[in-house]
This record gives sequence, structure tokens and C-alpha cells, in this order.
Amino acid sequence: MKRLVFVLLLLVVMVSSFVTGGVNVDAKNSPRKATILYFNDAHEVSPVVNDYGNRGGVARLKTAIDHVQKENKHTLIAFGGDLGGGTLFGGVYQGFPIVEAFNRMNIDVANFGQHDFDFGTQVTKELVQESEFPWISSNLKGVEGNSFADVPTYKIFNKRGIKIGVIGLTDNMNTTTVDDQVEQQDIIQSAKNAVAKMTETKKVDVIIALTQENLEKDKQLLSAIPAIDAVFTEEKAENQSYIYEYDSRYIFAPEGNIGSVIRLDVNKKGKNIQLNPEIIEIDHTVPEDSELKAFADYYENKLEEDLGQSIAQLETPLISGDNHESRYQETNIGNFVADSYRSYFNADIGFMNGGGIRASVPTGAFTLRDAYSILPFRNKVILASVTGATIRAALENGVSNVENLGGGFLQVSGMKYSYDRNNPEGSRVANILVNNEPLDSQKNYTVAMPNYIFNGGDGFTMFNQSMLVVDETNARTDVEVLIKYAKNSEVIHETIEGRITVSDR
Repeated sequence: MKRLVFVLLLLVVMVSSFVTGGVNVDAKNSPRKATILYFNDAHEVSPVVNDYGNRGGVARLKTAIDHVQKENKHTLIAFGGDLGGGTLFGGVYQGFPIVEAFNRMNIDVANFGQHDFDFGTQVTKELVQESEFPWISSNLKGVEGNSFADVPTYKIFNKRGIKIGVIGLTDNMNTTTVDDQVEQQDIIQSAKNAVAKMTETKKVDVIIALTQENLEKDKQLLSAIPAIDAVFTEEKAENQSYIYEYDSRYIFAPEGNIGSVIRLDVNKKGKNIQLNPEIIEIDHTVPEDSELKAFADYYENKLEEDLGQSIAQLETPLISGDNHESRYQETNIGNFVADSYRSYFNADIGFMNGGGIRASVPTGAFTLRDAYSILPFRNKVILASVTGATIRAALENGVSNVENLGGGFLQVSGMKYSYDRNNPEGSRVANILVNNEPLDSQKNYTVAMPNYIFNGGDGFTMFNQSMLVVDETNARTDVEVLIKYAKNSEVIHETIEGRITVSDR
């Protein structure tokens, strides 16, 4: 009897082992699906309404994410970067409300955009600290050679047994306000290092790159690193998403201002991986999540309140002119802006292109809203060492198209000049004084000006031989410089001082 019982138990164990083994094999080979959701360029909490329609907003984004997650709980949510600066809202709140909104969306991973550094690395580090989701960077380094803010260089996510490796790459750091606390490393070599480290001890089914770089560099990345299966990159247009096929792989670019989300389904059966992309529009047809709608409304109301706070007292109206006078003659608002640039660097001269001055301001309290309305383009104020001959050429270029109200007309600080529009182009300017001394063509002067001018905008190509003293990587935006100047002034009393004389015959 004991022997019979033993034999029966042995049979049970053998059958159980066989069945269990069969179940494991079937589960291993059964089809599985993970989903990746990707978006970037999140400067606004509320929808953006413009000529391209009514798009974006964190409340609609959450609705779209929730819908996909209900369909497939094995979803990886990735943010590609740029949540500060770039817009009035981003400039005032520096990205913190966006982080707060993302904390309510179960974001899995975020990569840095260059504009996440628009207010300096300390602000960027604070944004990271406030985030309840991880940031990564494969090519931004801190001062001691570690990754910036000690974030990981890559992450691996396991979504229903599908292991997804993620790297993050950021280019064009020279277009933001950075300091010596961050350094951009070579994109491709950094990506190679991250992929090699990711795969040296662990098996990864799919590798994706979150990038902030142009399309050509994304293609170079795929060519250099065959292990990368797909690139999720920055927006290429405000109103259109792009799916590029390159070398049998994908490059995805959603719309700006969270106008769309890229969905990528990762299907795995055995060792076979199939990628199926889709574009999800975040437009007026997407209902707004009620909780985040209230959140966005709160910040929009707060913005109106904060923008109205006084930062100085304006005793004389700042007049741009009903007929765009800042594009052909001296204006007190032009003096105000040019003075703010020269004062910021204690430069010899300040230049401001008249076409970049976009609003007048009446007397009374001078507010943040006023500053942003005057200078809405967020150019950087750089400092350059410029010869007198180049300064003369710049002034000539500035008056070369005054008949057509050309935007390159130069409002100035620290100098005076006259011009006669009836003279031929190239010989209209005369009587140039710098600090009440005649301009010396051979002397070098320090000039504070928007990077738009220095980089050749409005035909100012003559600065290509001038030496930058403070370049774009270390520059502040024009409106930040103007706000600082207004706060320091406390009382603004700008007049016409005879800096520019129009001497038509």
C-alpha cells in the first residue's frame, strides 16, 4: 500500500511539472503589447488658440493619456523636453506649473530641452527636484563630469515583459541661458556610451531615443547606432506631426504646444518585435479633464493678476508711434530699451532694432505685462567688441530701408547720429558721436544688442567679423534685461534727447 501511494504521488508530481512547464512556454511565446506615448513642447497649461486652431492644454493631454491607459495599462509615457520659457506663461512661471500638472499624469520619463535652461541651471535643478517623475540625460554633464543634476543617463522599463530602453539627448544648448554648471557633450558618442552601458548586462527588446535636435542629426544618430529602434524628437511644425521612416526605423515629431501625441505600439511575439505608430491629435475634439481644467484656469487667472503687478512707475508714456515711428526716428521707448541693454553690460553703446519694439505703454504703473508687450520675441542680449567702421556700416544698414518702414532702423544708447534719407543708400549717415566724441573707425567699442541683429537679422551681416564678449549661451533674454532695468530705475522718465537727427533736405 505504501509503495502504491508513493507511485501515485510521483505520477502527480510528474504531471504537474509537465503542465506547469507547458503553461510557461505558452505564456513566453504568446503575443504581448506595450504602448509608448510621447509629447513635448509644453510651455502652456491652457490650450493655445491661434491661426492653427484650438490645440493642446494639460487637461486635454490627461484625457488622451487616460484613454490609452484604460485600453492598455502597459503604457510608457515620455516627455521630450521644453516646458519653460518660450512664451509669456513660460517666462513668468519658468515651467513649474507644467511640472505640477505632469505630476498628476503618471509620467514615466522626461528628457531635457534646451529651453528648460532658459532661466539658468539652478532653476532647472529645482524643476527636477519638484518632479515626481525621473529625468534622464545621456549627454549633458555637470561640473564634476557626472550627468547634469545627477540624473540617470538611461532608463529601462518593463512593460508586460517587454523591456524598453530609453536614452535622452539635448542639442543647441547655445540657444539658451546656460552657465558653467552644465556642458553639452557630443550627441552620437554620448548615445553610444549610454546604449553600450544599457545593454552590457541586461537584455533590452526595444531602444528609443528622446532627442532635442534637428531631423538631419536624428538621421545621423540612427545611422551611427543601429541598436536604436526609434527616435522621438522635437516638433518640426506648430500644426503638423511627422512620422519619418529612415533606414527601416522611425523618427517621430509631434506638433508644438502639445498639439499632438505620438503613440507607438510595441508588439512582441517570441523574439519578433513589431512597431505600429499612430498620431493622436490633442485638439478641440478632446474633452478636458475637469481637475486639470480647474488647475489651468487657476493659473490663467493668476497670470492676469501677476502680470498686473507694478515693477516701476512710468511718469512719461513710452511711445512707439501710431505710424511705426520707431522704424525711422528716435522714440523715447527706443531710448528706454537701448538704455536697458547698455546698462546691463555697462557697454559703450546699446543697439535696438526699431521693428522689434511692438507696443506703446501709457503713464502709470509699469507692469510685467507692459515689458512683455514691448519685447515679445525673447531675443538674447549679447555683448560684442565692434570696430567703429562696423558701427558705421550698421547704422547705414539701419537707415537703408526707412522709406518702407524697415524693421532694422537702429534706436541707440550712448551715441548720436544723423541721417538723410534723400542720400543714396550707404552714404546717408553723418555726425556719429560715441560718448560725445567722434566715432573712431579703428577703435573697438563694446556694443550690447539683440542676438537677432548680431546674427544677421534685417541685413546686419557686418557683425560676422566682430568678437563676442558675452555670447548667446550666457545671455539673458531682452525682456528679462528690460524688467531688471525697470525695477532698478523704480521711476521711468524717458524723453527724446536728440540722439537721432533726421535731416531731410
